[in-house]
Amino acid sequence: MQVILLAAGQSTRLDPIEDKNLLEFAGKSLIEHRIAALKKANMRDIVVVGGRHNLEQLKTILKKYKNVMVIEQENLKDGMAGGVLAGNRVIKHKNVMVVSTNDVFDYSLFEKALAVAKQSDDGVIVGKRVSKYFPGGYLKFDKKMYVTDIIEKPGEGKEPSDIVNMVLHIYNDFPKFIDFLSKATGKADDRYERALDKYIKKGKAKIKVFKYNGYWQPIKFPWHILEVMRYFMSENEHKIDRTADVSKFAHLKGQVYIGPKVKVFENAIIHGPAYIGEGAIIATNALVRESMIGNNCVVGFATEVARSYLNHDVWMHSNYIGDSVIDHNVSFGAGTVLGNLRFDEECVKVKIKGDRQCSGINKLGAIIGSGVRFGVNCSTNPGV
Repeated sequence: MQVILLAAGQSTRLDPIEDKNLLEFAGKSLIEHRIAALKKANMRDIVVVGGRHNLEQLKTILKKYKNVMVIEQENLKDGMAGGVLAGNRVIKHKNVMVVSTNDVFDYSLFEKALAVAKQSDDGVIVGKRVSKYFPGGYLKFDKKMYVTDIIEKPGEGKEPSDIVNMVLHIYNDFPKFIDFLSKATGKADDRYERALDKYIKKGKAKIKVFKYNGYWQPIKFPWHILEVMRYFMSENEHKIDRTADVSKFAHLKGQVYIGPKVKVFENAIIHGPAYIGEGAIIATNALVRESMIGNNCVVGFATEVARSYLNHDVWMHSNYIGDSVIDHNVSFGAGTVLGNLRFDEECVKVKIKGDRQCSGINKLGAIIGSGVRFGVNCSTNPGV
């Protein structure tokens, strides 16, 4: 079986975060976590579909993995359908798994889905039960758990079931599905789902639904990165690397991972769950709470970082960083504060593609892209 791993999306709803695939969690980029999990499930032949914006970076990151090919989806406006068709150019197997990097889930799901696919005529679609409306595809199925309809974004109150379509699909006859996909018409954002719906109805494909009950977090908006951070921190063991230099006057509490060559100075406090990446510095009187600190970050004197995600190479000095998402190569001048709570304590709204959208949480700081520099005594409002 071969895998088509879709990684060409431009993450426009995550702006100013450049590319979710390149975000590092617990020392590995998100795309590496996905490749490692597929390899663990004995999926050795993987085709990664990237775009012009991230193709070279994906190739650089993934060159150490055997039997992983990175190819380009030339027209990103073709959406998921275009990504699968691009991957099909180099696919040689009849049995194919299509999976996206948009979703983070318990990676044992790969093995479970493969086991179900062996018992199905034409394949498997993984579905997840939701308790409130999710703006994605919904599955309708019969008593034997075979899919009868796929309804994309039906609207709240019009859902055919409470099972949403996760992008983890296994085809036992991929060329047959490709016949439908290559002829599909409609909008780019639902062309793949339309083709799959026709494959089931007109092609009489018998595809089973596998109800997944484990952890699932789609990365659609910037605040979802904080949810994913918490998931990866919960997976970490409590460990202090032998090359780390942790002062006997520092205080570590709870599940804390201290990576190689980390320095933790006197009177620093780290409350877990927390992850401190390789080469990072936690300075005197600094406080880190429930946060992920990337490689080579400097949490300077008298800085507090609370419930925040920091990618690599972020530098701070006497700052407050609360409930924030910070990409790599960012610097904060002394006294800069990121506000994270409205006066009325209502939901923090964030501008997404021109529209202000409720994040669903009442504590959310700043979303900061790579290369940003703050001077001394700056401040930001919640959700900026």
